[in-house]
Formats: sequence, C-alpha cells, structure tokens
Amino acid sequence: MRLLVATDGSPHARRAVALAARLAGGMRNTTEVVVVHVVHIPALAYGAAAEFGALEESLEDAGRGYLDRAAEHFAAAHVRVTPLSRHGDPADQIIRAARETNAELIVIGSRGRGRFSGLILGSVSEHVLHGASAPVLIVH
Repeated sequence: MRLLVATDGSPHARRAVALAARLAGGMRNTTEVVVVHVVHIPALAYGAAAEFGALEESLEDAGRGYLDRAAEHFAAAHVRVTPLSRHGDPADQIIRAARETNAELIVIGSRGRGRFSGLILGSVSEHVLHGASAPVLIVH
C-alpha cells in the first residue's frame, strides 16, 4: 500500500505524520510513504518582487525541514519514504500528488476550526476529502 501524508510542520500535521508512521509500521504491505509539503504564498504577499523571493526561499527552507523531520518518523517502519515539495493551493496540490503517486490512503491533519471559521478561511482537509480519488484519514 502507498500512503501519502501531508505536513506543514504544525501540531496537527505532526499528529498526522505520527499516525501514518504507526499505520505504515503495522501494515506489512505498505511499500512507500509519500510525505508532501506545499508552499503556499497567499496573493497578498505578491506585493514586492524582491520580498516575495526571500519569502518563498524561507518557506521552501522550512518545508525541507518539515519533510526531513516527517521522514524520521518512518525509520522504524522500514518503508521507502519519498519527500515531495509542491507550490500552490495546498488542497489542490495534495489531491494532485495523491493521484500522481497512486496513493491508496491520504493522511492529513485538521486544525478543527469549526464550520464557521472553516467557511471563511477554507478547510484544506475538507477540500482534500471531497476531491481525492483515495480514502482520506483526517487526524484531529
């Protein structure tokens, strides 16, 4: 089985990674875990081109760190870990990565903001749940 787990370094994403690692360790047929991080720069940040470049570089550096720390969780599971960094809308990129890697299960954390804030701010986990071609495990 191929698992895809999304991380942004947040506490809810770390819980999702930890659960995915336990699942991978307990499933004898897990062959690969794809860990994806999406660099998302909201439109408001596009103001000054020079500042945008520095912001993007900083976010990419942080993302590499998140991917490295997530990969460490899978060492005991003895599965191949593929780190994947993307740019764009997080939900869209997670869905796309799952399709491209033939993920059979997507594990994603949720901030649990509730219905009202989720409507205003958008819910990545909800968008992934409704747009994914594989089952989605949402970790609260």
